[in-house]
Amino acid sequence: MKRRHQVVLFAVLLLSLTILSPSFDFRGSQHNEGRNQEKDTYPGTSFRSEDTHAPLNIVVAMSKKEFAAFQKLAKEVAASRYIEVNVRNVKPEEFKDVLDEEFSLGDNGDIILLDSEQVQYYARKGYLVPLNGTTLSKSLGDTAAELRGMTEWNGYQWGLPFDFDPYVFAASASLLNKAGVQGLPQTRHQWSKLIKTSQTEGTPLIAINIDDIYGAGAWMNYLTPGMGPDQILNISSSSRIIELQEGISLLNELRPQIMTLSADPVLSASDYKVKTPMFVSTLSRILQADETAEGQGTFKSPLPLQSLQAVEARSLVITSGSVEVDAASRWIEGMTAAAVQRNWHKQTKRLPAGKQWNEQEAKNVDGHYGTVQNQSWFSKNFSPLQWAESRVIILRFKKQVHHVLTGEINAAQYVSSIQKAYTP
Repeated sequence: MKRRHQVVLFAVLLLSLTILSPSFDFRGSQHNEGRNQEKDTYPGTSFRSEDTHAPLNIVVAMSKKEFAAFQKLAKEVAASRYIEVNVRNVKPEEFKDVLDEEFSLGDNGDIILLDSEQVQYYARKGYLVPLNGTTLSKSLGDTAAELRGMTEWNGYQWGLPFDFDPYVFAASASLLNKAGVQGLPQTRHQWSKLIKTSQTEGTPLIAINIDDIYGAGAWMNYLTPGMGPDQILNISSSSRIIELQEGISLLNELRPQIMTLSADPVLSASDYKVKTPMFVSTLSRILQADETAEGQGTFKSPLPLQSLQAVEARSLVITSGSVEVDAASRWIEGMTAAAVQRNWHKQTKRLPAGKQWNEQEAKNVDGHYGTVQNQSWFSKNFSPLQWAESRVIILRFKKQVHHVLTGEINAAQYVSSIQKAYTP
């Protein structure tokens, strides 16, 4: 064979080998070493290394001050776990509408900090990922059972409890001593003694934020019998009817002694001094007010506290549209770590969801304010399902609660309007 033909054949052979070999690269071995071999072998798979994950999109609804603290912690946790996050704050009054619209469009981000009572609603619609099969399963067991029950549906956990804020009923110890009442009032007779003492001093007895329907309803259910809309609807037997009449009488007696505000009784008071000896608030607002007083204390005398039926609770959820479930789980795990939770409580005064934290903080509050011994932030008969149903009923009869507390209707009219209007 002539030499020229040999050269042509060799060139053809070399070209054929180049075309047939997918790993041949003229740019050298250094380039090939940096390539993702798994992706080369299975070009149809969607594989991303740790450093190519898209940022997690997190949605919350908070005040500006609270959001600043949350965003800082969120980014610190993300950095420690080699994750990027974008945190977006939505106005609380627009939160549900924004979420519903974004879920319907499939543009709902990766993680949402939801009010715990809303978790089941979105889980039923198929918008959330169950956390049992994620790395968060262990973290779930470390949270308070009462809070965990609020995020459970169909045998699965759909949210990891993050924090909560209990409503409390507070009373000045000096008032209780003057009235000769040991501890917070429990009976009609004790309430009557406090009312007389308040009348003698010429000041209202109790202050309530009329715009905070859950706090108002929780206090009304503290009365004996419970006078919140949900409790009124539970009274059916003849023996309970007699109790209801006693509750109507007590509420009528208390009504002239109630100061209704459009703001929290603690935070709205001038110089952080409560204008009435008794009030309803959340624990975080009381702790914040005392801290703002720069160690001098908000209250002139000890302040016995009693936890009420209601709590404001929030949980972190992962959306079903997220393609970063593993990264989302690792970030949530970091946000619920003990050190981060301590930092969050220090800045916001909201209680972390961990079981040990609940017990420790109850002791701290008891030592500082003199709460009822063996304080629990949850009712003994606390049922997450009943609690959620109660909130729905209280919200439905918000107008009636507002009218009776402001004196526009009497207690009997209040009870009658609820019983007549209610259809399950």
